[in-house]
Amino acid sequence: MLTRQETINTAHELQENYRRLGYDQARVLADTELSARELKAVLSVKGDNPGDVWMVRDYLEEMLIKEGKEGYPFSRLADHSANRWFAYDKPWRN
Repeated sequence: MLTRQETINTAHELQENYRRLGYDQARVLADTELSARELKAVLSVKGDNPGDVWMVRDYLEEMLIKEGKEGYPFSRLADHSANRWFAYDKPWRN
């Protein structure tokens, strides 16, 4: 569980990495198989599925690396071992 400040920080980190990646929303939605509503919830860390937050976090990190762009560092989501509690797919790898 994230504290209020950790939630604010995580939302900022996700949004900054989304901005840095520069993909249009349609591509991100197709790659992640999320709806626009779900993506908006993830980027604000207000969704009801923590797995979606981890999925988008991984997606952003992988795509930034692929594009040769520098990612904004994650604080609470920096440790991948924490996401073992939340199942999710990586549809962009299929």
